[in-house]
Amino acid sequence: MDYRQLELFLAAAERLNLSQAAEAMNISQPGLSKSMDRLQSELGARLYQRDGRGIALTQAGRALHRHVSLIEAQMREARAEVIGIARGSIGHARIGAGPSWLSRHLPESIAAIMANHPSVQFTVETGFPDKLIGRLRDGALDAVVGALPENRVDPDLRFMRLTDDVNRVIGRAGHPLLQRAERSLADYAAQRWVLPGPREMVRLRLNMALVKAGFAEPVPALETDSLSLILATLRLTDCIALTTTQLLIQGEAEGIVAIDHEALRFARDAGVITRRHAVPSPSVKLLIGELRKITARQDRN
Repeated sequence: MDYRQLELFLAAAERLNLSQAAEAMNISQPGLSKSMDRLQSELGARLYQRDGRGIALTQAGRALHRHVSLIEAQMREARAEVIGIARGSIGHARIGAGPSWLSRHLPESIAAIMANHPSVQFTVETGFPDKLIGRLRDGALDAVVGALPENRVDPDLRFMRLTDDVNRVIGRAGHPLLQRAERSLADYAAQRWVLPGPREMVRLRLNMALVKAGFAEPVPALETDSLSLILATLRLTDCIALTTTQLLIQGEAEGIVAIDHEALRFARDAGVITRRHAVPSPSVKLLIGELRKITARQDRN
């Protein structure tokens, strides 16, 4: 099994079509098929099967695709780092960032690096952790800064805790719930919610709290990972949502207030997530170093 075979397999696995993969890799289709036959023979496993005009990966093929995607990501990073060293630059960092990091800590860290290392480039994707961690596993991101999962035992990922905070219920300043001297969980269960995707930790914890109290999981009126859309929707409607305590003191949260219930306050840790078996590039190391310095001074996000 050599690197060329893996490149050809990756092309086929991404396109699910041997003719298209052969054309993309500048090889004849018979040549590609022979290479795939040798690879399957060496591994002792069937990697794909014919499916109409294309192919479908087997379980073994899907497993190899996952590993080869990571190898390819590492090779891209290696090339970029070596070229960067040769040119006197430090490279390109691809970062996934949770919503609360976009206005706090991350901009300050990036600005500090830009001031001292003008050649560093950053690409920042935003979203909630579940989506971003999937992108990290696939090699599309170098690191994720955001909420850390409760279970941090993972053979593929490394977790660095930097901050802590509390997620709490929020809504517009004139929300009807604020007029009630006492609020029960039934009051919250009856509200229209703006929530992230169904696998996000904060939504799972909300579901658990309400189901434990005998209520159904809330069906969101709006499901989004855009913080600006969440806040705009709360200002214009009587929907409620969950966000971090620190966000409420930011200018972007003007007109938004906490609508607390003790059972719906969820402590969370946040920090940096990287791939366990990947060596961070110099630019990623710089970013992690800046984030550690900033969060040491202010350990909430």
